[in-house]
Amino acid sequence: MGFGGILLAAALTNFTGVVTFEREGLPFYFVVDSFGQNWRVAKAGNSASLGDVIEVSGERELSAKNRLLTSSLKVVAKSSGDETLPKDVTIGEIFAGILPFGNSKWYGGVFRTEGLLRDINRRQATTQLLVGEGDRNLQVELPLALEAALPANLVVGARVRVTGALAYTSIENFAEGVFGRIENVELIPMSKNDVEVVVLAPKPPFWTARRLCALLGFVGAFSVIMLAWVATLRRMVRRKTRELAESIRARETSRIEADAARRERLRLAADLHDGFQQYLAGAMFRLKAARNYLPENADQSREQLEKVQDALQHTQNGLRSTLWAMNEESEGPESLKALFMFVARRMAHWEGVVHISSEGEERTVARNYCGSLLLIMQEAVGNAIRHGGAKRVDVKIVFSGGTLRLSIVDNGSGFDPVAVEGKGHYGLGTMERRISELGGTMKISSKKGSGTQIDFTLEI
Repeated sequence: MGFGGILLAAALTNFTGVVTFEREGLPFYFVVDSFGQNWRVAKAGNSASLGDVIEVSGERELSAKNRLLTSSLKVVAKSSGDETLPKDVTIGEIFAGILPFGNSKWYGGVFRTEGLLRDINRRQATTQLLVGEGDRNLQVELPLALEAALPANLVVGARVRVTGALAYTSIENFAEGVFGRIENVELIPMSKNDVEVVVLAPKPPFWTARRLCALLGFVGAFSVIMLAWVATLRRMVRRKTRELAESIRARETSRIEADAARRERLRLAADLHDGFQQYLAGAMFRLKAARNYLPENADQSREQLEKVQDALQHTQNGLRSTLWAMNEESEGPESLKALFMFVARRMAHWEGVVHISSEGEERTVARNYCGSLLLIMQEAVGNAIRHGGAKRVDVKIVFSGGTLRLSIVDNGSGFDPVAVEGKGHYGLGTMERRISELGGTMKISSKKGSGTQIDFTLEI
């Protein structure tokens, strides 16, 4: 519709059309009217489903797109036509149809296309895919939450078929004289089943021996630098927290200094998340893509890449746990038991499984100790649920004089501690390292079929 459409005054619009797109969680439908024109209609009043014939009235947005702020919506029938069937197009045809100023006949249409899966970005509630052909890329927002498993064959380098409604962003800036600039072209699937893997066929191998060695050298150096940097920052956080806690106890000052420490931890956590976490994720995506491009006989190179990827994954897991503990420690209460219960309530999958109790007269525990104990508790509970299949985990804090004992008991499948010793079980090693850094000890009692008990003892 172009610039002229932007100048249309908002007015009350009424029409009858068929619902061609509906997805739970999104605040709109796409509807095609009797003239074959696509509309984006805000959800309001009565709900509708795919193929419903609806009567709609509302105020049209001041835009080149057909977007309606619904004031009423009524289902009157069920369509017997083929309005909901997708149209097969190529990615090139999509961009040719909407560039350079957009096209209201394409916006909101339901299309089916194929392309190369170039990137996968896991988010909290959705999974964002980047699907392209040549120099054109579409965004695909898949309704698949972060904790849900991706299909095994949905990997970078696969060729995928996507069905969904077409949307894009039009940039309108009267001050700068920009009208109808198209950005963020997106195909919105209605469900995870609307993305199908057609064939796992990577491009011819790009990696020569020289390029592979250069990549391995870069990734290795990058990993060493990141590990050293993360370790340094963790020491800085612990030192600052310890100094602040000692100062507060010595001078019995107000809560202002404690709030300053929380802000510092949150700032450092934000810096780590926005910087190093993203760099690590990007490096892992590139490693996955590099493995797909290797020739079949490059077993040694593939083995080296897998080792580097494992190291990066371990680093990313450790960084993610550290960031989680820093945020929870900063937001949670001062009491150790109350902090544990605060965190447990925020872990939805712990509900009804994890039970927290305490014994003895509770003493004040240094804040840096709380953060490490929180990480230890989270790792032990996670192992019990994830690896042991436990249905109940009891976390007990015992205060006895100047000694603190943390006991974590589960009814899971159990394991042989001697059999797993020294076999790369990072979780057990990480817990033992954390308690040792605080000057404490760890003891494991477990056998197959009889659950597991882990006791941590610490002088406070």
